[in-house]
Amino acid sequence: MPDLIDEACITIARDTGYITDCNTAACELLAVEAEQLRGRVWMRALGCDAHHVKALDLAVRCRRPLLLPPFVIRRGDGDELAAAGLVLPSRTDPSATALIFWPVLGNALASISPPPTVSDTLAVLGIDRLRVDETGAAEEIALLMEQVGDSLRDILRTRDALSTPVGSALLIVFRDLDVESATDICRALLSHLHRVCGDSGAGLRIAVGLAHMTRERGALHTLLAANNALLQARTSGTAEQLRVERVDDYPLLISAAIHAAGVFGAEHTLRRSPESEPSRSVARGAGAPPVQPIERDIEGYVVDNMEGAVDQAMFLARLDVPVAIIGPAGTGKMYVAKIIHEQWGGAEHMLVQIDCREFRGRRAANARILRELADAEGRTIVFKSPHLMNSDAQVRLARQVSSRILADSSPPRALPRTRLVALFPDTLDRLIRRGELTEQLASAFAGFPITVPPIRDRKQAVLRWAHKILGQEGALRDRYMKGFTPDAERAMLQYDWPGNISEMRRCISHALDQTDRDWLTPVDLGLFKGIDPEGTPASPESRPFLANFEKSVEDSDSYAPTALETVDMALAEAVHSMLELELVKPLGIWLQDDVVLAALDRYRNDMRLAGNFLHTRPRNISRWLPKIEAREEERNSSALWQPPRRLLWDWVRESPQLEDPPLRMFESMLLTHVESQAGALSSARRAQILGVSTPTYLKRLRELTHA
Repeated sequence: MPDLIDEACITIARDTGYITDCNTAACELLAVEAEQLRGRVWMRALGCDAHHVKALDLAVRCRRPLLLPPFVIRRGDGDELAAAGLVLPSRTDPSATALIFWPVLGNALASISPPPTVSDTLAVLGIDRLRVDETGAAEEIALLMEQVGDSLRDILRTRDALSTPVGSALLIVFRDLDVESATDICRALLSHLHRVCGDSGAGLRIAVGLAHMTRERGALHTLLAANNALLQARTSGTAEQLRVERVDDYPLLISAAIHAAGVFGAEHTLRRSPESEPSRSVARGAGAPPVQPIERDIEGYVVDNMEGAVDQAMFLARLDVPVAIIGPAGTGKMYVAKIIHEQWGGAEHMLVQIDCREFRGRRAANARILRELADAEGRTIVFKSPHLMNSDAQVRLARQVSSRILADSSPPRALPRTRLVALFPDTLDRLIRRGELTEQLASAFAGFPITVPPIRDRKQAVLRWAHKILGQEGALRDRYMKGFTPDAERAMLQYDWPGNISEMRRCISHALDQTDRDWLTPVDLGLFKGIDPEGTPASPESRPFLANFEKSVEDSDSYAPTALETVDMALAEAVHSMLELELVKPLGIWLQDDVVLAALDRYRNDMRLAGNFLHTRPRNISRWLPKIEAREEERNSSALWQPPRRLLWDWVRESPQLEDPPLRMFESMLLTHVESQAGALSSARRAQILGVSTPTYLKRLRELTHA
């Protein structure tokens, strides 16, 4: 039989697995002589993957025609190729089986440039349940896949790669991304495609299989693993649309092929028919991506009443009492302070803000506060983060607030008529327990505290804030933004926004810098929580005010790490993720870049003030900026860097002035994690992670050891 078939064909003794015959096409495909094939175990002769051996052996022994899912063949010259196969039991020899095989899957990888590398995740997206007619079936499928490809380009990251379609499937290469993050993006991709197709895609099933590349497994093996995951998602009989590779995917596919005929699965002779099955037209997906238009002309602060904080502020404005406004960074505490100032009749220019983060020591704090209190007639004085001051300065301020007498005044002089407000990022009890706030200062402001809830408890305001910020940031870039995709809005509603409104602004600004489209997707925002692959709409979970209050009371007794501790943990996780992905990234350089950029953002690009915070000269910052900007795309495209980046910016925004340079502090923090987790790497590789030369790395290590 081998000589009667043009495709590569070998004859296998079913009981022993030895090759008894082969044709010329098989020898040419495998780059070996016929004598090198005959008498060998067929799976070894073809160089099949060890993980597929048992399943392939079962397929050859099953005594029925069977189409094999793709598997890897290793040629005699060492090259590898993917092949599909057809098992045909011999009609003349009951003990023999013919295996016909042919190369496949060449186009998907060939169209990817540059080729996939270690640390990339490969995803195979496929569409089935297609309805095609007798004429133009191939053209219909090609048109459908072209539309799918165009839709995917609307949402994929710019650095990721998309192959040309192969039949009803295509390959996506997620650069430097782990499987979990790639799965998040694929969930958004599927939801996006379902929304784009709408009713025209009814009946189609879209699924994705994913696999991650490693040093031990090349692109071809990884592509096959992702393809097997896709095929298993199709045949599993469940609604599974996203499947990450599993070791049992290929055996399950073989088993499904063997038992696909059900009760008609008895041995039979394969019959060929020139007639093709009747088919119907493919449902097409067309049109522009669905975009939820933004709400425009939102003037001033997005008022959502802050769950009672605004009403409480309006009431307390009538009382001559010090007020503490408590809430996480970015929730709008200063807005509440302005309401107090306006309600008691203060003019706009009479609101004085004292940023206690900027005091380097007790003397500077005491001098500035005394000067402002002495001239406070008719003013509202807002102390921002007074818990960051020196403890002696806190006690001195508390004494003046409680006694209403200016410090060091002889004879004693009463405070002028003024309103005193203090902004705290956490509950007073928790700040005291952490040793950041003195009991005296807490007592001075604790009479009628106003709690501003985080934005996660104000879901009704999330989208209005997002729309307002998108309009503002688009105007700054001279871009008319249409809005967010429905998936982006859903992801924003489901996200907790630990950095609140400030984080939302940074997130949207960063997304605008990464895309030239006039709408934003969840991939642009880097948010995927709550997205349904089916593309079904969802509304935010709303909770009554008392439920939010009870939750805040419960949370007040739980441990919450400091901002610096969260940065430390995020850096440790970034190093761990990098090593898991077998990457070496210059985390130390990225860390310094973002600290510098965050300092400039804090001081609104004032080089002198940013230099004071960083303990460096303004001209050094000017010299660093071109290189920092050149590395922007690399930092932005690294998924593992985004969590520490966000936390670094939060820390810089709320940090007091430090005695030691912040850049050196974070470098030592990162060095500690590199040494504890990457000790198996060479000094040169560890130096690359820190972003310094090897001698400098060893010097920093000695300094850290002797510190």
